[in-house]
Amino acid sequence: MDQLQKVKEYYKECDESYQHWGGEEIYSMHHGFWGENTKTHIESMVNMNRVLAEKLKIKPGDKILDAGCGVGASAIWLAKNYDVEVTGITISELQCEKANTFAKKEGLSDRVTFYVRDFQNPDFKDESFNIVWILESLCHGEDKGKFTQEAYRLLKKKGRLIAAEYWLVRSYPKLNKLEKWLVDRWLSGWRLPNLWTAQEFKNYAEKTGLQNVGIIDITKNTSPSSKEIFKRGASGYLVNKYIKKRTPVQMAHVVGCIFQYLALKLGSWKYQIIYGEKI
Repeated sequence: MDQLQKVKEYYKECDESYQHWGGEEIYSMHHGFWGENTKTHIESMVNMNRVLAEKLKIKPGDKILDAGCGVGASAIWLAKNYDVEVTGITISELQCEKANTFAKKEGLSDRVTFYVRDFQNPDFKDESFNIVWILESLCHGEDKGKFTQEAYRLLKKKGRLIAAEYWLVRSYPKLNKLEKWLVDRWLSGWRLPNLWTAQEFKNYAEKTGLQNVGIIDITKNTSPSSKEIFKRGASGYLVNKYIKKRTPVQMAHVVGCIFQYLALKLGSWKYQIIYGEKI
C-alpha cells in the first residue's frame, strides 16, 4: 500500500476520533494555540487559525489554498472571518464530502470549495493563489520538497506560504536510539512517512525561491494540546483495545497519540511555524 492509500485509510478509520477531538460539527483536526487568556480546548484551536491568519496579514480578496484541509474547519473559519476565497484540497474522499457539506450548511459554497487532490501534485494553474496555508498536513507528505516547489509555483507575486507543523530538532539520522524508537512509533501510528527539521525545510524553501523565510517556535503554546492527546490515548488504550475492539489502524493511532508526547518530552521535536514570501 502506497503512502497516499495509507493516509486515506487512516483518516477513514480514525475520523470518529478526530471528530471527538474537534468538539463541534465542523471539527478541527490540529493542535491548539494556548495563550495567556485561553480558557478552553476549542478556543485554543480557533486561536491557532487566528495566529496564522494574523501572521499572514490576510487582505480582502485574497485567494487561499488550504493544502490538506481535513473537513474544512480552517478554510470555513477563514471565509467567515475574512473577505477571501478559499480552496481546500485533501486526498480523502470522506473529508472532501464532509467539507463541502459543511460549507453548504454555512452558506459559504460560493467562497469555499473543496477538491480531492494531493498537495504534492495539486494540478492548479501557476500563480493561482495569494496564500498557501498548510496546517499539520505537510507531515503526511512523502516528498516535502515537491510540495515546496508546487507551493512556489502556485503563489502569485507577493504571495505568502505558511506551514504550522511538527519538526524534528535534529535530522532523523542524528537522533539517538531512544528518540528514534519513540518517533518511529508515533509516525507509524499516525501514518507519517517522515519528518524534517524546520531548518531543513527553510533551506529548501529558500532554494526554491521563497524569501524572508522565518521560523517561529510555538512549542510552549501547543504543548497543552500534545499533553491532552497523550492523556486521551493513554486513558483509553485498554478500553479501545479490549472492549471497543478497535481495528489495527485505530489502535495504531492511539499508540501514536501516546508516543508523540513522549517524544516531545524527550525533546525530539518542536512545533514551529515557517513562513515565506514570493517576491
